[in-house]
Amino acid sequence: MSKKKTTKKPSKKAASKPAAKKTTKKTTAKKTTAKKAAPKAETVVGEKSMVYLDFTASTKDKGVIFDTTHLEVAKEEGLFRENDRYEPALVVVGWNWLLAAVEEELVGMKVGESKTVEVPPEKGAGVRDPSKIKLIAKVKLAKQGVRGYKGEEVTFGKERGVVTADLGRRVRIDFNSPFAGKTLVYDVIIRELISDTTEKLKAVLKRRIPGIPEDRYSVTIKKKVVTVELPQETRYIENIQYGEIGIAADILKAAEDIKEVRIVTSFKRPEPPSENIT
Repeated sequence: MSKKKTTKKPSKKAASKPAAKKTTKKTTAKKTTAKKAAPKAETVVGEKSMVYLDFTASTKDKGVIFDTTHLEVAKEEGLFRENDRYEPALVVVGWNWLLAAVEEELVGMKVGESKTVEVPPEKGAGVRDPSKIKLIAKVKLAKQGVRGYKGEEVTFGKERGVVTADLGRRVRIDFNSPFAGKTLVYDVIIRELISDTTEKLKAVLKRRIPGIPEDRYSVTIKKKVVTVELPQETRYIENIQYGEIGIAADILKAAEDIKEVRIVTSFKRPEPPSENIT
């Protein structure tokens, strides 16, 4: 007797169950950009530090003050000039905005610290050079509007000097610096150390255009490009085009990672005159 072949039917439960799809879970890693850490605030003056400082400069032999950032001292010593600024001076160590011998002595100082720096002639105005004392005919000086009296400050060619003697038809003029051969004394005090890059750029900009209020211009940094926006009144500053070259040079020197400087002048539409209502 033969056996019947039977085929096993799949159960409804099994038949209705859809085949499981092979799924791959996508994991999208978030792109994170590490924020550039802000520069650590400087507490001690070092090489290339940017500082604001006050100073008074004098000669050691007679104590004659010839330069200062202090308003009261300038008035007392008869040095005051209406257009000069009497406020802490911006100095970058190594840039020789002051005498190099003075800047070198700033290294290691802290904010609020003061120091007296003596500068010998060879590091200051130089030693006196006898060849710079010359006899010049009064006729030649007269052509340049120079009278030739003793003590007169004169410009002859590209040299500046002082008449030291009237010798009849000729005068003796000393073209040495008035500080040649003298030891100079600088009394300095550190007022501020600038660490932030944007603040550094604003500082060098202010030095170039001191007469413009700080809220009238701006400095922005984006992708290693600095944009300086100046107000329209800067167009009336004499030789401003050369000033802008200096601004760009100072910015590129102060921030070595900057690749480009853009200087933009903004011109705003003037407001219409208001009507007088009577």
